[in-house]
Amino acid sequence: MRIDQPDPSEPRAPRAADQERREAAEATTREDGQGRQEVKAPVSRADQIAAHLRYQDTVRAAADRAAWTEALPGLRAAWEEHKERYPERTRATSQTAPDGSWTSGEHRRLDPEQNTEATKAHADLADEADRHILPALRRIESANPDRQLAGLEHMIKGEDRLKEKVADVVLVDRHLTARQALDKIPDAVRFTLTYSAERYTEGVLVDVDRLKAEGFELIKLRNVWHSDQYKGINSQWRRSETGTRIEMQFHTPESLEAKELTHGAYERLRRPETETSQSERDKLEDFQRRVNTLIATPSYAETIKNFPEKMR
Repeated sequence: MRIDQPDPSEPRAPRAADQERREAAEATTREDGQGRQEVKAPVSRADQIAAHLRYQDTVRAAADRAAWTEALPGLRAAWEEHKERYPERTRATSQTAPDGSWTSGEHRRLDPEQNTEATKAHADLADEADRHILPALRRIESANPDRQLAGLEHMIKGEDRLKEKVADVVLVDRHLTARQALDKIPDAVRFTLTYSAERYTEGVLVDVDRLKAEGFELIKLRNVWHSDQYKGINSQWRRSETGTRIEMQFHTPESLEAKELTHGAYERLRRPETETSQSERDKLEDFQRRVNTLIATPSYAETIKNFPEKMR
């Protein structure tokens, strides 16, 4: 993944955390009457500028966090008001028939063979995530205290929700098996890494390389910090040993809270107009915009390019 080269006349972007630790200030020694005494080398102008920029980032991030924390109760109340004005419609209940087939609503259906295959696939994903994928991500997390895994209770999509997705894919292409349909679902296995705003950009860049070193192949990366509907970076990966697809999201704590707060709005916007009216859609988009306007974009986040880069 390419990073734009900075203009030499501009202040430098923060370096990756690992590199910064390696580049600690050098020390010199001199002889005096009391023996050898260690003396720190003079701090360069470039290091002074870098330290000043990091300080500014810290101050700005603290102010942004305070503004978000202050606004959060009102935003939560606004979402509750929206749900009262637009009550949730009764959702279809999934069920397994005596013949072993599975249904959810009028259109989602898996025949007995597909249902059996989807059930086993869900169990296999949970086992692979627990035994292989999560340990690799734990190694990445432990490599540096600046990042944390979040939402591990949701790392595997629920069985019925996964079957709904499989049924949607099979409905479009009936020649696919449940296993083949599963490969078209990007978020059956999903994880989130969070970083402070001050360490976000360098953390993401370092961890993309660490994911590759752990044997994950990058399929797609989408930087949407510019969006007014969602803030963060979404990426998709493939585990080389099995081909299992994994979604990895990169967030700050505040952008993750915003995502969780607007998740209900996102789900309603994905439904057809027979379920979510245009009037409600306008209000849902306004709510997402109101939330995400308060989320500050980390410094230099724009240097994290989409993969493939042509994607916007």
